[in-house]
Amino acid sequence: MKTDILTRSLILLAFAVVSTWFLTPQLSLAASSIQAKTTSQKNAPEQFSAADAFSIQSANLRTLMLDLYECNPQALQKSTKVSKEEFVQWVFEGPFGWQFDAIRNMQSTDALTLSFSTAYRSDRVLPLITGLYTMLLQAYGGKNEFTFTEVINPQKMTIAMQNVEISAIKLLRAKQENGEPYLSEECNANVQRIFNNISKHINADASRIAKKALSTSRINPFQMDENTLEFTPF
Repeated sequence: MKTDILTRSLILLAFAVVSTWFLTPQLSLAASSIQAKTTSQKNAPEQFSAADAFSIQSANLRTLMLDLYECNPQALQKSTKVSKEEFVQWVFEGPFGWQFDAIRNMQSTDALTLSFSTAYRSDRVLPLITGLYTMLLQAYGGKNEFTFTEVINPQKMTIAMQNVEISAIKLLRAKQENGEPYLSEECNANVQRIFNNISKHINADASRIAKKALSTSRINPFQMDENTLEFTPF
């Protein structure tokens, strides 16, 4: 009886040794495969998301709109009697598709042009933000902030960046009706920082898109005319 038990123990031990000998290379191979896959995923370039990229720009524009109304409460009073926070939320989250009767449903560069028109006497912040938002949405290939279906053209992104920079220059140079600067020195610095941030992200996104598409065509730079500062539609 003891001999049978001993024999069976030896057989099981031998089977375990043989199984380990056969399985170890396979387990090592599987572990190497998992490690290689993990390393590959870490080294793989991050996929570009137009929705995520635009959400950053949208957040920048919200901050810009709030700062401009903080600096110029009289501009807000030309549009509404509610707080700047409520009005900004109404503009960004309302069911209007960025079409506002107050600015004749203008969007993109048309709205930007209206914002800086000397003949326009109403709230200049609303057309400025509307123009920037709808222009950037178009540049990022979006129908709205949730749906991005168009193929992004890096050249359009470059045009959009130029228009953003023109907007910044015009705004920082703007005067009120009494001849005083439209922005105080403190507001000027904050606004400049936000515009720089918007331009920086457009430039980075355009470069990533061009690289991803393996574009061989050069993104044409624009020579900005400091005297005219005309917006470029696309």
